[in-house]
Amino acid sequence: MTSVQQVSFLDFPWVLDYMLATRFNSSLRQIRHAVCSIVLTLRTILSAAVELGILVTQDADSVDGALSAKPFIDNMIHVITECLQSFPLCLDSEFFHSFLEPLPSHLRFLCGNFHPLTHMKFEDSAKEKAFEAQTKAITQALSELPSQCSNLELYMSSQEPVLKQIQIIKEHLRAPLWMMMHDFRSLHGEEKLLVEDVREAVRVATEMHARETRECSTWPQVMGETLLLLLPLWKLSALAVAKGQDAFMRMVASPPLDGNVGAQRLLRRLIEVLLSEKADFLDIALWFAAEPSSAVLLSSCEAVEFLLPEAANDEEFTQFRKLGLLRIQENIPVLQNHIIRLPKHLRALISAQWRKVVEEVHLHLQLYLRVVEGFLEVQKEVRTFVNSHLFVELTLGLPLLTWLAADGKSASLCTTFHRGFPTVAA
Repeated sequence: MTSVQQVSFLDFPWVLDYMLATRFNSSLRQIRHAVCSIVLTLRTILSAAVELGILVTQDADSVDGALSAKPFIDNMIHVITECLQSFPLCLDSEFFHSFLEPLPSHLRFLCGNFHPLTHMKFEDSAKEKAFEAQTKAITQALSELPSQCSNLELYMSSQEPVLKQIQIIKEHLRAPLWMMMHDFRSLHGEEKLLVEDVREAVRVATEMHARETRECSTWPQVMGETLLLLLPLWKLSALAVAKGQDAFMRMVASPPLDGNVGAQRLLRRLIEVLLSEKADFLDIALWFAAEPSSAVLLSSCEAVEFLLPEAANDEEFTQFRKLGLLRIQENIPVLQNHIIRLPKHLRALISAQWRKVVEEVHLHLQLYLRVVEGFLEVQKEVRTFVNSHLFVELTLGLPLLTWLAADGKSASLCTTFHRGFPTVAA
């Protein structure tokens, strides 16, 4: 039985290039050798141009025409550097057209910028000798490029069907990859906005409490930190509802969790408390103070594995179990002590402020679920397509979908977003 490769979504563009190279590079041996010849020739010109630049810069005052020569050398270095960028592991027709078609104009540009350099002279004989050696190397390399380009064009024509097949595979998979990357960035942006909403709620609650009591209290800060720490649990609750609570409860009742009827009832109540349309975060905090066990059950390894897509990155929920939950359990008694002592009218005002934040959490969860649902479709499409075209069993893994710092304490209102996205390879 063929083993299934599990590949993180963010690694897939590179893995795809590797699979294509493994499958097709033997058929493209002549083309690859032709490309290597051109690349080595361009690197020879680049290296010599850099040396010329050093020579000219060192003797700018004593060399005839040195100042006027430097821009020509810089032009050569720039155009060659542009030519040598972004080589895919597996070459395709799109790359060849973008690489080969501009080469004649690049060659003319290089010759046009190189010609003025041949008239330069150095007073120092050693430097003149070094200069002549570099210009000779460039002259020889420039004379070889036209035939090398012709050879590459000839080999490309003979292997056009293979190149097109590679291109078709890449183009077919590129659209869903870009779509998901856009969704991930949208989720990233929404998470940033949510953190800002929490900061604003903390500020308003702190000011309200200070006006009422003439005290400067830090408990609103603790409340904001606790809300952010609870985000993984909110996500698991939303996933449980999306996947079906009955199926989820059957899993909880089975080994190894063996959750009894009471545990299942409390678990359903936790999900209801977190996802209620009229959820009050002050009430949520008090509920956690009274009943912490269901949070442990909902965030267990078995529950997370059941709720997340196959091969998903579960680091966010692992960190919640190790650090976040402990931090919440430290915060809840502090919050409980302050909440129960709030004057009725002040509690109503603060509750209204935090209710707005919880509404934003629920909107964030809607986007999170849409992203997960979209990923499942892409996961299925990629698995089927790669299997039928490259004969590889592959499962894409959902990447980490939070950009908050991983440890519990830094998931506070001083949180920084610690990850960025790589660019999806073309």
